[in-house]
Amino acid sequence: MTNLDIDLPSSPTRGESQHDRNRSVSEAVLAPQTAISDDVIPVVVANGSSNERYDDVSVNLADHHEALIGAAFLNQNNIDKQPTLATLGETPFADDGDEIVNHRVIATEVVKEPRNFIDAENILQNAIVLLDPRIPDCIHLIEAGKKRGLMVMAVIPKPNDGSKALINFYPTAQALLEVGMHQVYEPPYGSKFDVVECAANLKTIEAQQNLRFLGVIPCREAAVDFSDILGALLGLSNVNDLGLAGARRDKGLMKLAVANAGLRIAKYARLTHGQGKDIVDAVEELELEYPVVVKTPRGMGTSDVFICKDEKEATESSAHIVRGVGPDGRKTQYALLEEFIGGEEFALNLVASPTTPRGVQVTDIWMYHKINTDGTMVNTFQEMVDPQSKAYTELVRYAEGVCRAVGIKYGMAHVEIKAEFDKKRNKWINPVMIEVGARLAGGRKAIMAENTIIGWHPFDAMVDAHCGFPVRMPPSFSPARKCVQAFVPSDKNGILVGIKGDDFDRLSTYHDSVMLKKIGDKVVRARDIMSFAAYCWLIGDDPEAVLRDAKLAREEFIVEVELDASNE
Repeated sequence: MTNLDIDLPSSPTRGESQHDRNRSVSEAVLAPQTAISDDVIPVVVANGSSNERYDDVSVNLADHHEALIGAAFLNQNNIDKQPTLATLGETPFADDGDEIVNHRVIATEVVKEPRNFIDAENILQNAIVLLDPRIPDCIHLIEAGKKRGLMVMAVIPKPNDGSKALINFYPTAQALLEVGMHQVYEPPYGSKFDVVECAANLKTIEAQQNLRFLGVIPCREAAVDFSDILGALLGLSNVNDLGLAGARRDKGLMKLAVANAGLRIAKYARLTHGQGKDIVDAVEELELEYPVVVKTPRGMGTSDVFICKDEKEATESSAHIVRGVGPDGRKTQYALLEEFIGGEEFALNLVASPTTPRGVQVTDIWMYHKINTDGTMVNTFQEMVDPQSKAYTELVRYAEGVCRAVGIKYGMAHVEIKAEFDKKRNKWINPVMIEVGARLAGGRKAIMAENTIIGWHPFDAMVDAHCGFPVRMPPSFSPARKCVQAFVPSDKNGILVGIKGDDFDRLSTYHDSVMLKKIGDKVVRARDIMSFAAYCWLIGDDPEAVLRDAKLAREEFIVEVELDASNE
């Protein structure tokens, strides 16, 4: 087809008559070349006006209809099946043109210079979103955002109107603003959080305030569900694998993804019977021996995790989980039965970014020290160990593989595993995943790592990773000082009336502490993270002194309680 040196007309507006407009470019293209002499060139200018000589060109549309619509349209059945991509009125030609039967228009109009109806303003401010933040970590993330000139917005899926205690863990909008948050988004009063509605509102804010969101950062386990979906809805490309979003939260899907990657996992089965009657068949099919583990599939902080020594305990635990509501406030669909894995428990914290040498990097390792309390393994203290020691090489390699298996590509990760110690080789071997979280570790682990690893700034790295910026890594992740978190329990049930030994600053290696209970509160024997009376963090140059203070923090803490009248 010969190219014609013509200006192209713009499409007619909807308000104009479709039959009075000038001929479209398709008419000119279909005009026989013999009908257009060298000295008569049709000119159609952008505003739709034409010179008089254009009307002298004779175009027999019937003869050239096949060239316009193609052979596929000649058959009536094919015509009915073909979609109409653009319809410009009853016919794109003038009233006096030849009638075309079964005409469909497929992109016959070409707009030379499309009109930009809205002159977009330049982006004035880059921003990040903190999803479900806690104040201790939030303060550091806000500071990291300020260093990069970012506006920081908090999204609170379940607002605290002030009725919930522990404002640091469940902050109100006012509390977040007071510590330096720029804006806070909460779902409409009385409604549940909807990630699609949230994304629409954030996009509106983005347009109205001339912002550009660069990343969405999950700040706790429950936020992992929504963070990558929210980021994708905001148009971000630096989000974790959406196809594996369920595997980063649901422990059943998590195990499936890790097993598919060729990594060892504990045997497991889903239990769905409301009275736990399927426990017998599941134990037999998996060839398990007691004790076994029964847990909620979407838990956090050791909540609803039971070590069952016999069939009766396993049945009761399964029924409790299947009929109940999970720690995240959702109805539980099934319980998870797992093989009990021996050995010691570790938590490995990682940062993921395409800018790191391996895509994912272990930054710090914590060894858990637990005791069995009422069928649940309860923390006594957690100590930081050296991730670059040869004793932990298998753990490091396994944890990095787990992160890749569940699609963690941006931000922080927290992998809990169990392993056995090989005395002959002087190293930990046979790691098995307990769970993985695509988030910053709790318990102020990042704050402690920043205080003990020279040149490592985890909150800066977290913001950079989620925004797609290069992540700065220290020369070494070996901690320069010893760090321990002590879990201070209540050993009684009742109403708290007295406390002794809560002056933790008396300890020589004291760094920080937080009281979770106060006089008048109800206390219980500690079984999960939030049932402890206090936490205490210790840092020192002498490892023995740090471990000694961790022991004293627990042993010298004494509570006095009165029997709770409501339980009599």
